[in-house]
Amino acid sequence: MEFIKNIGEKAKDIGEKAKGLTRRSGELLEVTKMRYEVNKLEKIVKNNLEAIGELSYRNFKGEEGLGEEIQRLNQSTQGLEKEIDMLNEQIAKLTPKPPICPKCNAELPEEAKYCPACGDKVTE
Repeated sequence: MEFIKNIGEKAKDIGEKAKGLTRRSGELLEVTKMRYEVNKLEKIVKNNLEAIGELSYRNFKGEEGLGEEIQRLNQSTQGLEKEIDMLNEQIAKLTPKPPICPKCNAELPEEAKYCPACGDKVTE
């Protein structure tokens, strides 16, 4: 009877771990999508900045009627930068940071008992 109880508990443990892995893989997929979106938005920002530079130079040379377009591109770029910042904040929340050694500030492997860099004992 004890044997069957142990098997049941192990199966429950495996089920919980599988749920955790499924959740974590979903989070990683979300992070990947957000990083792709950040990349795309950064390219648009770069294009906007190039256009602003060209329009500003043409304006400097005396071409008229460019002020509104320069203003529109500036506002668009500012909005894109805010969106990029929000996505990066969300990515940071979903991406766990590795533990750090309090003595030497080296990154520690998960479940480390001692720091591989300085040898200091890792506390909980």
